[in-house]
Amino acid sequence: MDVKETLFALSRAAGPVGFESAAAQKAKELLEPLADEVRIDRLGNVLAWVRSKKAGDKPVVLLDAHLDEVGIMVTGEKDGFYTFSTMGGIDPRILPACEFCLLTDPVTPAIVACLPPHVLKPGDSDKTQKTEDLFLDTGGVPVEVGTPGVFAREPVSMGSLVSGKAFDDRACFVAILRALEHIDREAMNVDLVVCGSAQEEAGGRGALTAAYGVMPDMAVIVDVTHGSTPDSPALGTYKPGSGVCVNKGPDCNRTLTQTLIEIAKAKDVPHQIEVSCGMSGTNATEFQNSREGICTAVLSIPLRYMHTPAEALNIEDIESCAKLIGLWVMTL
Repeated sequence: MDVKETLFALSRAAGPVGFESAAAQKAKELLEPLADEVRIDRLGNVLAWVRSKKAGDKPVVLLDAHLDEVGIMVTGEKDGFYTFSTMGGIDPRILPACEFCLLTDPVTPAIVACLPPHVLKPGDSDKTQKTEDLFLDTGGVPVEVGTPGVFAREPVSMGSLVSGKAFDDRACFVAILRALEHIDREAMNVDLVVCGSAQEEAGGRGALTAAYGVMPDMAVIVDVTHGSTPDSPALGTYKPGSGVCVNKGPDCNRTLTQTLIEIAKAKDVPHQIEVSCGMSGTNATEFQNSREGICTAVLSIPLRYMHTPAEALNIEDIESCAKLIGLWVMTL
């Protein structure tokens, strides 16, 4: 698998919260050569079964990465422009002049209207506008209220990093795909379920139904975490290119977490320790709390500029994440 090209292909697929079908179909297509069975469930989760070649019942291990991305939805019309709301949490500071693709057929390009500095009143340039005060300009193309949209951004390579939209959390889904290539199904002692979950950005809804429906014995949740920059706080940010992050916190089973750390050390897998003093902000909460509880761990990939059209990460962190997952599965 070409990790970068796979990530770019998934990034291009539109999948805003609750409208993940295009991203789900692409994920299903990528999983089919690697799995025994792939289907999309009622909520929109992509579920794939990768079964051991050994006879008899096996423990079930689930690997999860969400497929939805942040986006917008058209809420109204005024003088040929459109009001909108964000889905999944977008900082209004980045919105003026942002380009979006509204998911009509064919796609409708749209720009968030903004005033040039020449006509601003004194002091206005220092103010952040609220999302409800912004408008979409479609160039006069009519769109229906309720139309969703995603950032218009083609992924690019930039030095040691790649940048694009929806790397949160498509990069982690790619890490799981890559991990399947590290696993020897002839020697594997568990059955795997891969979950490309829906609606994580709206509160883990896909994870909740997948956890309840599959009821795995163990689950590893793979998501992004905050990548460090010169202006970022030291606590809670992690260096891109320094390896996968293993999360320590209440969302994570202590024994499973420590096992992952020990494997990473023993096999020289580049890794960092991530700390979550409360909930991890991932699907781990939903898996951990499903039914009578599922033994859960969290692996993360450092990502800069989260929930923007310019999310950036290092491909080597995807590789280290995939390697750690593969090594762990083969120890079970």
